[in-house]
Amino acid sequence: MALYDSAIVLVNYCGRKFFSLFETGSLKPICSFGTKGKGPNEFQMPQRDRSTGSAEDSVLRIYDAHLVFTKEIHVRSLLRDTAVLNIQGEHTYKALRYNKDINRLNDTLYAGILADAPLGPVAIYDTKNDQTLWGEYDLGFAMPVKANPYGICYGFLCANPGKGIMARAYKYLDMIQLFSQEGRLVKSICFSEPQLPILNTQGNWPESSAVNYALGLFGTPDRFFVLRYTNPYGEIKNSTATPTILAFDWDGRLTAAYDCPRSITQFCVDETGKKIYGLLDMPDIEHTQLYRFSY
Repeated sequence: MALYDSAIVLVNYCGRKFFSLFETGSLKPICSFGTKGKGPNEFQMPQRDRSTGSAEDSVLRIYDAHLVFTKEIHVRSLLRDTAVLNIQGEHTYKALRYNKDINRLNDTLYAGILADAPLGPVAIYDTKNDQTLWGEYDLGFAMPVKANPYGICYGFLCANPGKGIMARAYKYLDMIQLFSQEGRLVKSICFSEPQLPILNTQGNWPESSAVNYALGLFGTPDRFFVLRYTNPYGEIKNSTATPTILAFDWDGRLTAAYDCPRSITQFCVDETGKKIYGLLDMPDIEHTQLYRFSY
C-alpha cells in the first residue's frame, strides 16, 4: 500500500488484477491493471519498490521475481489518462529473486529481506561488483540452532536513499533497527527487553499465539512510520485489538504516536494532507475496506 501523487496504490494477489488505484479524497476506485501472465503489461509475482525515492519520482517501480523483470509505471501519466497503460520493463538481477521488501538504494545498490537462508536481517546487493553484503545481526539474544532466521526476523524494510538509512521493523520482535546502506547497524530502538518469540513445537518458527508487534512500515522523505500492535494475531484478526502508528525521524527519534481506531493491517501516510490510509480485513465477507484517518 502506497501513495503516488494523488492516488493510493494497492497490490492484490487474489484478484483478477494485481494493482488498483484509488482517489485519496473520495476513496473511490480510479482504475485497475496488471493481469497474470508473461506479456508486456502482465505480471507473475510483483512487488513494488519500498524506498522513499520511488514515490518521490512518481514512478511505481515493480520487481517481478518469477519473470526476473523490473517494470516501471509513471503514475502521473496514468492518472492523466487511465486508458493508456505503458509499462516499461527490463531484465533485473537474479539475486533479487527470493527477497521481500526490495528497496532501490542507487543505480547499483539494492536491499531486501532474503527468505532463502539469510545471513543477516538485511541483504544488500552490489550489482556492479556482483556481491552481497549483510546487515549486522544484533538482536539481543542468541538465535537457536533449529530456528529459521527469516521467520524469527520476519518483518519490513524501508530505505531512504537520500539519507543513506534503512529502517527495519520486526513482526515478532519488539524493536526497530536502523542500518546504513553498507549494512552497519546504526541504532536499535527497543520497546521492551529483546527476547525470542514463542516458537512452535519444531522450534523453528514463531507460534501462532506469539505476540505481533510491527505489521507495517511506511517511509516518507522526512519520517518513517511503524504500524505497531502488542497482541497475538488472533486478536487483530477479530478486531479486538487496535494499533498505534509510531512516527520517527530518520535518525531514529520518536516524533509522534497516533492511536488508530481500526484494526488495520496495511497503511500509508500523507504527510502533506496529514492523513493516514489503512486497510481493514473483513474475513466474514471476504474483502477489505479502505479507511482514512486524520492526525
